[in-house]
Amino acid sequence: MTEQIIYVSPQGQDSNPGTRELPFRTISAARDRARIMAGTLTIKVSRGIYRENLMFDSRDSGCRYLAEEGAVLTGGLCVPYEETEAPSEEVKAYLSSEAAKKVRAIDLKRQGVEASAYGPLYPIGQYHTGEKYDGMVPGVNLEVFENGERMTLARYPKEGFLQFEDIADVGDAAEFPPQNYWKGWEVRRNHRGGCYIVDKETNERIKTWGEPGNVWMAGYFYWDWADSSTPVTFDTENRGVRPGFVSRFGARKGGQYYFYNIPQELDSPGEYWIDRKKGILYVYPREPEAVFEISAADSPLIRLSGADGMVISGFTLTNVRETAVTARGNGNRFLNLRIRNAAVHGIQVEGCRNVVEGCEISHTGRGGIILSGGVRDTLTPGENTAKNNWIHDFSKVYQTYQAGVRLSGVGNVCAHNEISSAPHLAVFYEGNEHVIEYNYIHDVVLHSRDAGAIYSGFDWAAHGTVIRYNRIERVGSEEFSANGIYWDDGLSGQTAYGNLLTDIRGYGFLAGGGRDNCIRENLILGDCIAPVYYDERNREGFLKGGWAGGSCSSPGAPHWKKLAEIPYTSEIWRKKYPTLAGISTDFQNPQAPEFPINPANVVLEHNVIIRSNACLGEIAEAVYAYNEIGEYYLFDSEEAAGFDRETLRFRSPPDNFPEIPVEEIGRMRN
Repeated sequence: MTEQIIYVSPQGQDSNPGTRELPFRTISAARDRARIMAGTLTIKVSRGIYRENLMFDSRDSGCRYLAEEGAVLTGGLCVPYEETEAPSEEVKAYLSSEAAKKVRAIDLKRQGVEASAYGPLYPIGQYHTGEKYDGMVPGVNLEVFENGERMTLARYPKEGFLQFEDIADVGDAAEFPPQNYWKGWEVRRNHRGGCYIVDKETNERIKTWGEPGNVWMAGYFYWDWADSSTPVTFDTENRGVRPGFVSRFGARKGGQYYFYNIPQELDSPGEYWIDRKKGILYVYPREPEAVFEISAADSPLIRLSGADGMVISGFTLTNVRETAVTARGNGNRFLNLRIRNAAVHGIQVEGCRNVVEGCEISHTGRGGIILSGGVRDTLTPGENTAKNNWIHDFSKVYQTYQAGVRLSGVGNVCAHNEISSAPHLAVFYEGNEHVIEYNYIHDVVLHSRDAGAIYSGFDWAAHGTVIRYNRIERVGSEEFSANGIYWDDGLSGQTAYGNLLTDIRGYGFLAGGGRDNCIRENLILGDCIAPVYYDERNREGFLKGGWAGGSCSSPGAPHWKKLAEIPYTSEIWRKKYPTLAGISTDFQNPQAPEFPINPANVVLEHNVIIRSNACLGEIAEAVYAYNEIGEYYLFDSEEAAGFDRETLRFRSPPDNFPEIPVEEIGRMRN
C-alpha cells in the first residue's frame, strides 16, 4: 500500500489539508486526520516550537512521526527578561541591597499558570515520608529555567550541605537504630518529626530569616543512599530544627542537609522563589539577556496508551513537570529524541519489543529510561531494548535510586549506552534474564558509598541476568567510596564477564552473600578498596544473629516471602535454573549447600587485577567453604601486566583471559 504523508509546520493552519504546500499547524490535527485515513502513514513535522501534549492510542498504531532537527515539543511557558518587572517594595525589604537591584518578578497568573501548579510545594527525595501525613498529596514541583538551565529554589547554603551538630530526638522513625524496625509504622499516620540540633553559625543565619514561613530542609539525614525532605519549624533559643515529616531512618550527628524555599536567601544568580499565595515568581538572572521558562505542563509531552508499532523520531522535548515520554504498547520505536529538563524521567516504556535508540536524555529531575516488560511466572521475555543512548547529568532533584537505565520484568536489554554524571547509580535492574552489555559508564555514584554503578539486590530468584563487556570508570568521589557492580542483599543467579572496571573508589564487585553467581574474566584496574568483596551476610544473619538475619531467619521473613511468590519449582523454571529449583527449605539443616542462606555454586575465576597492593579482595570464609575458587591473575602495575592504559589492551593477555572488545563498547557511531 502506498505511503501517505501528512505535513505539519508552525506556519500552517489546522484548517489546511496537511499537504506539503498547505500543512497543519499542530501535530494533534495531523494525528486526527491520520486516524481517518488508510494505509501506511507518515507525519513529517517541520522545525519550530510546538506547545502540545500528544496522546496516542490503538487508532494510531503503525504511524510514524518524523521530526526535522529543531522541532521542539515543550511544556514550558517562555518569559523574556523584558517582560519581567521589578519586585515590590515589600519583597525588596527581604532582599540584600544587591539582590533588590537585580531580582525580577513574573506574575504567574498573568502568564496563565494555574494556581494548582505553583500553590503547593511538594516533598522531594526517594525516601521522603510526606505521604504519611494528612493533607499532603503527591505531586511534582513547578520548575523554572533560565536560558535552558534549571534554576535553584532559594536555599542555604548555596551549594553543598551542612551537617547536624547533634540529634535531640529522631522522631517516630520506621527504623532506628539501623535494623531495628518499629512495628506498625507503615499503617500509622502523622508521625512525630523529632528535633535536630544545628551549629551556632547556622542558627544565627536562621535568625536573619525573621518570620521564615514555609522553610523546607532536604538532604541525607541518616544514610547517604536515602535522600528526603521536610517542612521545618525552628527553636532558635535552643538551636533546634523540628521536621514536619519524620525521617524514615531517623537522623544522625553529621547527617547532611540544606534549607530551601527561603525568600531572604534569594541573593545569588540562578536562584528563584515563588510567593505561592500571590502567584508571583521572583528570579535572580544569571545574565541580562535571559529568557525564563516555566514548566507549566503536568502530563507527558508524548503518551502512548495501547498503540503498537509506532515510530517517534527526531523531536526535542523540554520543560515538562512529568516524564517526557510514556508508552504502554508493543513494537514501538523511539529514535533520536533529545530530552532535557523533564522534572521526572526521560522515557518510560511498558510492553514488549519496544526500542529506545539514539536518544540524548539530560538534566532530568529523576532518571533516564525505564523499560518494563516480560512475564516472570513463565519467563517470557519482554525484549525491550535501550541502545546507543547518551544519558547524562540526571537525578537533579531526587538524588538516589534514579537510574540512567532501569530494567524490570524479564529479558530486556541495555546496550551500547553512555551513562554519566549522576549522584547515584547508572543502571538498576530487577527480575530475570536481562542483558546489560557494551555500555560506557563513568563519573557516577558521586554522592553515596553503599551503592554501585550497576546495581540490583534482595532476590534469591533473580537468575539469568548477564552483565558483560561494560566499561565502568571513575565511580565514587574523594568523599564517597562507591562500587562498580553491586549485587546487594543475597542477590543470586547473576553472571558478569568481560567487564573493564577502572578507578573505582569502593569495591570493583560487591556481592552481598548471594548464590549461583559468576564473576569471571573481568579486568579490575586501579587502587579500589578491594577488587572483589563477597560476604556471607544471609548466613551470618541466620546462624549468628547478624544484621541481615531479619530478612531470612524465619519462614515469614522477607526473603522467604519473596521467594514464595515465584514459581521457581515449575517445569519452566526448573529446566532453566535447576540449582534454584533444588534449594532446601529445611530450617533444621541450615548448613546444607542447598539452603539458600549459603553462598554456594559461586564461580570466581580468571579475573585480572592490576593494583599496587595485588590481591583478589575480601572473600568470606563460607564462599571458600562451599566453592572452589578458580585461578586469577594479580599484577602490581600496568607495566608488570603488560597493559597499555591508552589502548586498554594487553601486549600479551594472560592465559585463559579473552581480550575485552573495548572498541565495541559505548555508543555506536554511524
